[in-house]
Amino acid sequence: APLPAAREEPPAKRRRGGKRAGSPAGKEEPGLLPESNLKLDEVLPRLCAAAQEQDGSRFLQMKLQACDEEDRQKIFEESLPSIVKLSRDAFGNFVVQKLLECCSDDQRVALTEKLESEVLALAKHKYGCRVIQKALHYLPHDAKVRLGMKLGEIVCECIDDVHGNHVIQKLVEALPEDAGRCVAGSLAGRAEQMAAHVYGCRVIQRLLEHCPLDHLHEVLESIVDRVRNLARDIHGNYVIQSVLQNGREQDVRRIIDAVRGFVVEFATDKVSSNVVEKCLEVATVGKHKDALRQDRDALIRTVLGDSDAPSAPLQRLMYDKFGNYAVQSLIRYSRGEDWEELRRRILAAESQLKGSATGRHILGTLRKVMDSSS
Repeated sequence: APLPAAREEPPAKRRRGGKRAGSPAGKEEPGLLPESNLKLDEVLPRLCAAAQEQDGSRFLQMKLQACDEEDRQKIFEESLPSIVKLSRDAFGNFVVQKLLECCSDDQRVALTEKLESEVLALAKHKYGCRVIQKALHYLPHDAKVRLGMKLGEIVCECIDDVHGNHVIQKLVEALPEDAGRCVAGSLAGRAEQMAAHVYGCRVIQRLLEHCPLDHLHEVLESIVDRVRNLARDIHGNYVIQSVLQNGREQDVRRIIDAVRGFVVEFATDKVSSNVVEKCLEVATVGKHKDALRQDRDALIRTVLGDSDAPSAPLQRLMYDKFGNYAVQSLIRYSRGEDWEELRRRILAAESQLKGSATGRHILGTLRKVMDSSS
């Protein structure tokens, strides 16, 4: 995602816009017509042509959703010979998707067998990729595995593609055990490169969200070894944050330790400042929070620094346009003596902080936290 001059909102909120899930083009499926002058008996002889027309596509989607098994079978039989062609068409692809949604498992398998010979071309096609994703959603498990094996042969080629990467993400979601191991294996030798890739970073995040972590050992090791580079990368920082959110305890600990060693550098960078905030969050409220208590305390004390030193990290971060966000996170996630020390030092600098926008943000966050705890 491009980075504008002003700081963006937190990563979880700024990722993708209002696109339909699984649809890289972000287009909505044509609305189904409540009424139509078309008749199925008239459409069937020219079904392939009708499915590629806007009204014909809508009519067939409506019929598939509401018709009985006999009519559905007729539409299926007439569509099957042209299924690859329809999958590539701007209107026809919606008919194929509706077939996959409404047909029986046997019919879904038959449709997919027709698609398998063209799976790479379809996965990289702006309409065909939607059909492959729909198949991965609705196919019975054994058929998903067979399709997944076909896709497993072209993982890296798909990840590099603006449309194909969505197919690999869906594959990971649909088959976290089987496909997760395959996709992770394909990425193992180039995990750092993929983590910094505009599409590869998304695939790695899906792996971390859905797959058993023991399948991802090599990928995780490569990523955690490159924290300093990836945390400052416009794509890689999302992967580091995902490891912090979903990774193993030892991965989270190593990232926090790496951040602590360069905390001012990271916190004052537009991109990696998000990683500093995520470290504080997961060490306080994440799934490994109890095991990471000492790591959190060490990170907080590194930020606080020596209270008598004008160059203490806290003093620098309070007046920095990105560093102030780390200070606000520190306010939210500090506990006990660290919280009291942080509050004391912020209030001691209140008059100076009021004179800057960053300082006013910090004071506002402090008041909110104090009010909520009173």
